[in-house]
Amino acid sequence: MNEEVTYRAARQKGSHNTYQRSEGYIDQALYWRIRSLEIDIHNGNDASGWPKLQGDWYVYHLSVVDQNSTVNQLSDALAVLRAFHLAVPDHEVMTLWLDIKDSFTATNHTPEALDQLLVEGLGREAIWGPPDLIGSEPSLQQAIHQHGWPSLEALRGKFIFACTTGDLSSPDSHLNQYVENGATANQRLAFVAPDISQTDQILQFDYAVVFNLSSSHIALGQAIQEQGFVGRAYGLDSQSSWCKGWQDQVNHLTTNKVNAFSDEWARTDNPSTGYPFDFLGGDQGEPLVEPGALFAIRVNSEDLWSKEDSGYFQFDSMSNPDRTLTGFVGNPASHVNGWIKGGLMARASTDASAAYCAVLRTGSHGIRMQSRSSAGDDSAAIEAMIPHGVNGYPRVSANTPIWLRLTVEGQGRKVTGYYSIDGSHWISIGTVSVNVPLGLQGWVASSHGSGEVKWLFGGAPAPAEGRILGHNASGEFLSSSAQAASLGSKPSDAYC
Repeated sequence: MNEEVTYRAARQKGSHNTYQRSEGYIDQALYWRIRSLEIDIHNGNDASGWPKLQGDWYVYHLSVVDQNSTVNQLSDALAVLRAFHLAVPDHEVMTLWLDIKDSFTATNHTPEALDQLLVEGLGREAIWGPPDLIGSEPSLQQAIHQHGWPSLEALRGKFIFACTTGDLSSPDSHLNQYVENGATANQRLAFVAPDISQTDQILQFDYAVVFNLSSSHIALGQAIQEQGFVGRAYGLDSQSSWCKGWQDQVNHLTTNKVNAFSDEWARTDNPSTGYPFDFLGGDQGEPLVEPGALFAIRVNSEDLWSKEDSGYFQFDSMSNPDRTLTGFVGNPASHVNGWIKGGLMARASTDASAAYCAVLRTGSHGIRMQSRSSAGDDSAAIEAMIPHGVNGYPRVSANTPIWLRLTVEGQGRKVTGYYSIDGSHWISIGTVSVNVPLGLQGWVASSHGSGEVKWLFGGAPAPAEGRILGHNASGEFLSSSAQAASLGSKPSDAYC
């Protein structure tokens, strides 16, 4: 069906100030099914210890007083998005809103430097932008009126960038600086998305085909749709404002309410399949499923720790235990116990007290290696260290990376753990030795006594066998991508 439905027909949830959430960029996309994300970029920072960057931008909200971020620089944000792209290569189109906080400069922060950084981070083939739309038409608006937007099918595996902050009325606005008052709008890799407050502004500048709306101007969504363009509204933090945007045909409904279990109305995903988009035209027939092999473990257990473990283990029995396991791991990352754990494990047996080694993500305590040298011993841990940027801040938050790796050697008795920020370059956590071969290898999850939690897994074929570990545990393995992605039913009073 999405061979025919265009980008303009998709209604989707967006997150506001995506970089400030406890849920990192990838968990918002993978777990919470959000494909409209925001990145605020700055040339510098007034705080001490923030050196000037060349061809890169810092990511934060406000200098000094509000600069917490899960990604340090734009290049780091792109590395994280690359990791998502490797996890789900044929993902539905992802839209990134670049909030341009400072003026472009003649040297280190030029429009050309921004475009070059996007290409370096994701690859030109993964970006769909104005050069791909324009064809032989003289303006972007004419290109839309002549040819329309591409289908969702054509945009699979692509990223669309749109620049926000201000409008186009001033020739010195940040957006006009990026496109030289429209002269280079057809060549830039990102669209400009001006703020508008009245209908006659929609056609005022023929290089604008994407528009940004405050919560007080949501009603303009219908007029934007009528012209064939795409609208985004922000500040939709109540069900009434969300439903206003829904009814006024706004494409990107942007909110601070990321966790759909806490705010069940803030969803556009299909409840049965996790497909991230709803459609402005209403029901499109059979529920869609995003391409890609996604698996899940649903677990209700105690902890993976101390002398005995409690959780769920999906594994293969290896006659030769020396090999490398690689995969990605996702979790809710908010409104859960900080010590839930999920990741890759090599284990001697399914006994609760068995020797093991694992590299794990947690709810809010970062990535760690854990091991038990012999049956019945206490567990030990090595915390992963995140590399720092030039300003002394971590490149990404401790809970952002999703890609993990275990290398087992020495006849199953020596294990090295790694993680990756971008899915390609690996950072060592540590190496441990155990006293017995670890021949059972696969995916593990626990919920730390906080009720049922669903963990996501992928990046490798699913292990064949599943077992509950220890006492006070229950769980199941979900081999269906639709089941794994699904956020479950949406209550009747949560619909608009």
